[in-house]
Amino acid sequence: MEETRLTSIKYQSLDDLVKFVCMTPQPFLNHIEREGKHLYFFLFAFLGGLVVYYFAGDRKIEGSYVSLNRRSGVISSLNKPTFDAQSIDLPILEVESTDLLNIMKS
Repeated sequence: MEETRLTSIKYQSLDDLVKFVCMTPQPFLNHIEREGKHLYFFLFAFLGGLVVYYFAGDRKIEGSYVSLNRRSGVISSLNKPTFDAQSIDLPILEVESTDLLNIMKS
């Protein structure tokens, strides 16, 4: 049985990660805090493997959603979705544990 290949891509900013995730068919972000760092990540199947797209920051996003306004390009945090046709609202899913932490070292 062939082992799944795992690759990671670390973004310079949370904005870049949000912009990428908004372009995927199932847009959402995972969040986990470890050792004072807030890791936001998204898994994507690609060419027979998995790619972990992530950003590690010192600050937690306040709210349960991140919204990208497609017209203005403004990214904001929200407590509930906007249901605005000009915005893409990403739910932030809180992860309790994952074995991906080693690949997401910052």
